[in-house]
Amino acid sequence: MSITILTDKSSPKISKVKKEFDIFRVISMKKGNLNIIEFFNKDGAFRGFGRDTKAAYKRAKKALKNYYK
Repeated sequence: MSITILTDKSSPKISKVKKEFDIFRVISMKKGNLNIIEFFNKDGAFRGFGRDTKAAYKRAKKALKNYYK
């Protein structure tokens, strides 16, 4: 399992989401064929799973939007 902390420099999409939902940390994990993206803010952790990072990011953002709906 490999874990990395994503910053604004690594992906410009992250800075937009950080500002919109007041996120303080974004973590990317990879285990085998599964990629995981986690967003952390004051209300909890929001995860997205997928076969690639793009799909995992999309699902994590969807979970975040559904929580605040």
